[in-house]
Amino acid sequence: MVSGLIQQVEVSDTRRLDGVGCFRHDLPMWCKLIEEHTSRAGFASPATERELHRVEESLGHLLPEELAELLGETNGVIDANGYNLVFSAEQLLQGNLEMRTYPALKRLYMSFDQLLFFSDAPGDGSLFAYALVPEGRPDIFVWDHRTDNRRCVAPSLEHFIQAWLTGRIQL
Repeated sequence: MVSGLIQQVEVSDTRRLDGVGCFRHDLPMWCKLIEEHTSRAGFASPATERELHRVEESLGHLLPEELAELLGETNGVIDANGYNLVFSAEQLLQGNLEMRTYPALKRLYMSFDQLLFFSDAPGDGSLFAYALVPEGRPDIFVWDHRTDNRRCVAPSLEHFIQAWLTGRIQL
């Protein structure tokens, strides 16, 4: 589905994927949180307001505030193994459109219209998502492609990042 669009990068000195330095003392909040749990992460230039607006317009709903903030600091994050911890705005858009419209998926699974996928579990096929409900809900869910089960794994994006990077989320 959505993977491989951000290349694996070793980031021992916290460099952005675009080559611009991002030094530890001036890391934005989300980058600091990630750096607290891994010394190797790949950050990108921030997503622009235009990119975020395009995602929202194309998907027909607003992005959760904390996800928009993270993308506004770094347009996607790769983990120490080169996998997507958080999709870029473009990956998020394309992946969610694919999950919501691909005919074979519609025949196999319940609707994905109420989910906003933003990350995947490397090699597993499971995806992490927000549930899109009118009141907004910061909880993070994992969707299991084998069973179509959707279960809550974290109460927020911050908790998800901490738990995923420290191995506390079990699939």
